[in-house]
Amino acid sequence: MNGSLVEDRSLLAKCFSGDREAGEALVRQFSNLVYRAVQHTFIARHVAHTREDLEDLHNTVFLHLFEHGCKKLKQYKGKNGCSLATWIRLITVRTVLDHFRKKEVAIAIRPKMKIPLDEVYGLKEDGKDVLALLEEAEKEGLIREGMEKLPPRDRLFMKLHLDQGLSVTEVAAAMQISIENAHTIKHRAIRKLKAQVASAVGEM
Repeated sequence: MNGSLVEDRSLLAKCFSGDREAGEALVRQFSNLVYRAVQHTFIARHVAHTREDLEDLHNTVFLHLFEHGCKKLKQYKGKNGCSLATWIRLITVRTVLDHFRKKEVAIAIRPKMKIPLDEVYGLKEDGKDVLALLEEAEKEGLIREGMEKLPPRDRLFMKLHLDQGLSVTEVAAAMQISIENAHTIKHRAIRKLKAQVASAVGEM
């Protein structure tokens, strides 16, 4: 499903030039990804939906990608390990969340962490129950503030893993990196987050 960076850029260049066949190829290549991302966003936010809802938003995403001279596609730069597939997935999630806002769907737009903090960050260790401290200091807020300070590549990984609830394997596939590299990024981000959280708690 995911092409190489060179292939992605070649496909996009053809789309930008108005090549109809290239546009159809892009839709075929990413259709399943968009549909699954739409469905996952509904499920993750516990919003009731029908197949028609999924299909309508699937089509809406591609309309947004091609409208205004492919404006959203032209914003893709391929930096920090972000593949075209990952970019389209993020646009899809934003499109669905915008749909929720416009329809005034009764959910908390700010996503809740889908994976338990003690499992993701390993904050309980060395006899020091940092989680207990974090609960008193709005642990989720501290974690999110720390995430914004991570390097772009690490931040993208953790947001896909944490906010969208993707497994390490799924994030690795979306970012087109090896499983080993994915685990390295996760562990590195965890170390930085733990240090930032511990520092923030210590200052309170």
